[in-house]
Amino acid sequence: MKKLYHLFAVGMCLMLPAVALGLTYTNPTTTDGVVESDPPVLGGTTMESDELMDTDGGTDFHFTWGDSAFSFAIVGPFADLEDGDYDWFIAIDVDQVPGSGATTNPAQDGIASHVTFSGQFLPEYLYAFAGGVGWHVSFAWDGVQWVNRGWTDKRSYGGYDGNLISEIHALADTLGNPDSVAVVSWIATEDNSGIVASFPRANPIGTAPQLMAHFFVAKDLGPNVAPNTLPVLPPAGDAVVDNERSFELTCTTLADITPGNCGNTTSMTFFYTTDGTAPDTNSSFVVGTYDSCREGADTTDAYYAIIPAPDDSTVTWIAKGVAKNGIADVSDTTFTFVQGGTAWVGNAGSSPNTCTVWAEVYVGDEGQTAYIKFPYATDGSDPRVTPADTADGVFDAKLGNNDKFYAVLTAPVPGDTVNWYAFGRDANDNYAETDTFFTFVQGDTADYYNMTCDPDSNFVHGEAGPGGPGAGIDFHWTTDGTDPKTSGTAHVAKGFFVEDTDSTGKFAAYLTADVDQTIKWYGHVYASDNSYADTPNYECVAGITSGPTLCNLTCVPDSAIIRASISPRGFGSEIAFYVTVNGGDPKTDPNAAEFLEDNYLRDEDTPGGDCGVPVAVFRKVLPGSIAVGDTIKWYAYGYYREDNKYNGLFGSSATQVCVAETTIAGVDTKGFEPLVARINNVPNPFGGSTRILFDLAGEARVSITVFDIRGRQVDTVFEGALPQGEHSVTWDGRTQTGEALPSGIYFYRFKAGDFEVNKKAILVR
Repeated sequence: MKKLYHLFAVGMCLMLPAVALGLTYTNPTTTDGVVESDPPVLGGTTMESDELMDTDGGTDFHFTWGDSAFSFAIVGPFADLEDGDYDWFIAIDVDQVPGSGATTNPAQDGIASHVTFSGQFLPEYLYAFAGGVGWHVSFAWDGVQWVNRGWTDKRSYGGYDGNLISEIHALADTLGNPDSVAVVSWIATEDNSGIVASFPRANPIGTAPQLMAHFFVAKDLGPNVAPNTLPVLPPAGDAVVDNERSFELTCTTLADITPGNCGNTTSMTFFYTTDGTAPDTNSSFVVGTYDSCREGADTTDAYYAIIPAPDDSTVTWIAKGVAKNGIADVSDTTFTFVQGGTAWVGNAGSSPNTCTVWAEVYVGDEGQTAYIKFPYATDGSDPRVTPADTADGVFDAKLGNNDKFYAVLTAPVPGDTVNWYAFGRDANDNYAETDTFFTFVQGDTADYYNMTCDPDSNFVHGEAGPGGPGAGIDFHWTTDGTDPKTSGTAHVAKGFFVEDTDSTGKFAAYLTADVDQTIKWYGHVYASDNSYADTPNYECVAGITSGPTLCNLTCVPDSAIIRASISPRGFGSEIAFYVTVNGGDPKTDPNAAEFLEDNYLRDEDTPGGDCGVPVAVFRKVLPGSIAVGDTIKWYAYGYYREDNKYNGLFGSSATQVCVAETTIAGVDTKGFEPLVARINNVPNPFGGSTRILFDLAGEARVSITVFDIRGRQVDTVFEGALPQGEHSVTWDGRTQTGEALPSGIYFYRFKAGDFEVNKKAILVR
């Protein structure tokens, strides 16, 4: 590598600890067989063009060799190995003998099993650059296992916060002075959850472990070899654009590109004409939007675009995709449809103080397949061109034939001008977007104080300010080491109200964890003035194993009844049942029946058996037919709704097994049917008033009461007997005494006979 950087290096040494001064290392004056104009010095910033092997995730991978060393470097965002939370790995096969070498990377010194190897190339050496200034560890394969050769800060560079260059120089004699090498490299997240970049990039990225089968292969190392001309073996293969389809009602085109990597580096462009002539790559075009990916032997990425064609025009189009391996492909044929009018996304609005946006899509299916996403920008740009971020909509309500979705945008800060729009997919797999983008200025953020996790416990609490009606804290946490702000495994508990101070409201939650687990958590704080804020992440060690007690698990062999109890009990305690009768494990079988609601039977103060007191008892009469000898496998999942102070606690029982001793055909579930078939309020969010709609399966006494976020009752909307059928009750956003309530989140408790449920209503003044 040529290093034309001397002034940079001198300045950089001033910022590094004293140990960094020992990192300077001079390579031989010949590199990849070519005499360099300057002796290369470790830590340089300029690499020769023939040493750039590949790019993935915006990060370049460089490889070269000299008379006595092999040199590797990464340049880009993933090279920030300290502050960026990434680890870098290089595996080297020096004999290139099929079947000789390791099939997985070493899982030692905190390194997880990120990858597997297969095919002709199995490595005998591995280097891991895992953060810290210049530190790396190396391993050698002894034919049976990996041997740890220890950590060193010699002949490596990088690791300090913000550094975008990291290098490793491996002495040839530590690799047996090979004449040929095959090299593969990858970058993993520091929490070992996945691979973010691979070199060659024909290898996959994503959740660890991944298969590394493609290598850069250098045979008979000698002079005058340009490293970037080395073959990738086995060959990366072609790119394939296929599965092209279009939807004339929304003027939407879709196509797939293989190999993909879930939209990380792939792309798709749709070229079109509207006069029926054949398009080519010089025609008008729309850049595709990443839609989804399918994992398999090769990951396939799907893209779509909405073509701006007038109604009744003949649209002819092709797609050009760039795959994960950098190879492009174009549709083998043209595709044509007559534009018949677009689907619809509209009724869009926003609440600046809560940074909430919403919109509706027609035709909806209650969020089963329909969705809306909200791209937005905070730098004044048009989000339809360069969105800064995209928030996934949360299904809110079905309004006639429309599905309403909302999202809380988390990136803006107070004073930001937020430009946003909505695009969505309807129930018929058609796409549409709003006609324009919308703008609002983000309001103030909430204050928070005294965020605490009690020592040796899993009880968290904090204060939100300003306090009063509408204030609260949601506690988000993980116990698997992942960041609760980005992890897909994070749990959330709505804090229960503890007390008011002079200017704040105090809230707390119990978090499910096992003894000695590290709880990573933060609070999403919202105040009475409709502002909100996210706290930093905190950590504490659980001193107890927490969660509900599930007990008196009963299956009656001569009936179709299963039963379980939960403690502590209280309003909001729940048990869901998961059941199979085909011998499958209900915890893993995707066909297991789910019974999530209407399972409550009664409370018991002295239940006996293996239960403590008091408990709530839940049971399910299994529907359908059960024959003698059928094996019923089931388990109970206990949890608490957000109106219960234990709503952060949850847990599953062990799998229960019983064998039916009686044939039961057409199980009579009379008396267990839901009394209420539907309950929701429209509009939601609302400004003046909202209608609470519900269907009764029979005559019942109904009560509807409204509570603020702290659980204080503010109004009784209705109380009385109603007949079977559809009903509507209006709430005007006021208290029992007629006082107008401020904007915020409210809950209405709906009771009909023994049926009870809480629903959310968002008031926006």
